[in-house]
Amino acid sequence: TAFVYARRRTLHTGTMVKAHVECSSDLTWLLIQKQNVFVRRSRSATRQKTFRSFSSETNNLASLHSYKHSGIACAGVGIKGVADKNPTAAVMTVGDVSTSVKGIFQQQAKTVAKLCAASRPDLTVTALKKISAVARAGRSAKALAK
Repeated sequence: TAFVYARRRTLHTGTMVKAHVECSSDLTWLLIQKQNVFVRRSRSATRQKTFRSFSSETNNLASLHSYKHSGIACAGVGIKGVADKNPTAAVMTVGDVSTSVKGIFQQQAKTVAKLCAASRPDLTVTALKKISAVARAGRSAKALAK
């Protein structure tokens, strides 16, 4: 892997600080797997034999703390609703590129499936579930507004 160092000097000591290092996604996951600020565990997780850890990362579709769904380690795919005139509109983020997803649900699903197939085909089903939930929430918000 290639390492890229962004350097900046501290004011008092004059030492160099590594601000950004590029490394493989496997190494990134090994570093953040145990200690990550986005991990959410239940209080009874230590007493249970099997428990699920959840994550609050921005580009984590399933909100699961796993390598496959991690938005930090892997190229993340994120979907979130937009507070707009159209309550069913959403913004889909693939890596660093954001795409506005508007229209009726069938058009939104087609756009999401196409964008996921290009970058992360393993997350297509999860992305379709997420856009369905966003559209359902937008429909109920639209009904309450009337």
